[in-house]
Amino acid sequence: MYKILVLNPGSTSTKVAYYEDAVNVCERNLDVDRGAIAGMKDIFDQMDLRKATIQKFLEEEHIRPEELSFIVSRGGGGGNLMAGGYLIDEALVQHCYDYDTPHASSLGPVIAYEMGKKLGIPAFIYDGEGVNEFIPEACLSGFKDFPIAPGSHTLNAKAAARIGAARLGGKMEDYNIVVCHLGGGSSTSAHRKGRLIDSTSDAYSAERAGGVPFMALIGFVAGCFSGKYTHKDILKMIMGGGGLVAYLGTSDLREVEKMIDAGDEAAKLAFDGMVYAQAKDIAAMSSTMDMDVDAIVLTGGMAHSKRLVDALTARVSKIAPVIVAAGSHEMDSLATGGIRLMNHEEKYHKFGKDSSEDAYV
Repeated sequence: MYKILVLNPGSTSTKVAYYEDAVNVCERNLDVDRGAIAGMKDIFDQMDLRKATIQKFLEEEHIRPEELSFIVSRGGGGGNLMAGGYLIDEALVQHCYDYDTPHASSLGPVIAYEMGKKLGIPAFIYDGEGVNEFIPEACLSGFKDFPIAPGSHTLNAKAAARIGAARLGGKMEDYNIVVCHLGGGSSTSAHRKGRLIDSTSDAYSAERAGGVPFMALIGFVAGCFSGKYTHKDILKMIMGGGGLVAYLGTSDLREVEKMIDAGDEAAKLAFDGMVYAQAKDIAAMSSTMDMDVDAIVLTGGMAHSKRLVDALTARVSKIAPVIVAAGSHEMDSLATGGIRLMNHEEKYHKFGKDSSEDAYV
């Protein structure tokens, strides 16, 4: 039986779980003192705080670190990573430190590496930040100086694609699947026979503006240079203050649905607009596979909403059957991905190198 520690750092907390084989025995979201991290200039200044909360979790759950089989973490730093697993080694750790847009998820591999080295066990990332399986055409933005950087909710999207494939009776590599991740931020990705060939975040979501359509882009650019907004203001419009927040002042879909039920026409219009935009993204990603789509999978926290699922299904079910895999599947995906690596069902990669025949634990 594998005893597995799973790490998934976020901006102000670390999600941690202990698995025995594929069974999630216990899981917690470990908050980090926001006051303490507020004055830290570098995310890696948080290392000691994060490690202390993880150590406390292990003690309170009576988990003996020396009995762990391996550790697996979200992360990877970003950049052009391959899908699947990477052994966390010194090169990958250095990449996490050096990457030019550091994210809290980069803390996970560093912590996992240090713990694994001390315990004498392997540590992995799986479907890391920055997986790039895009086809060349998908990277052309129309701006020569600003190519599209591959990015989506890769870990959860890949997990949702596997769930969709299993419900169809096969493996992810057997099907063409569109995954729509519906959360505070959204992304819709095209998975052609297991490869994530394209993704888009053009639709607005609970708190993100998405892509700025051309007919709004001229006004948006003028606003950027008007002097009315700071650089920080503009970024907030795009991420954190866009979408439903911009229209209705809340990112909580449950509150929006209450507003609709109370007869709020503005709330209904904003909700309908989000459905409309998400459906366009699903259709766009379907077109990248010549409309040869076996299933559309709706995932993420907002996929718990029957109203949203029903509205989207009504718009896109003519393309392919709709499968609902609501919520986050990241922790399960990390654990089961690590198990496949340990069982030699998949080879792991090493940062800066391709996988090789002897790339096994």
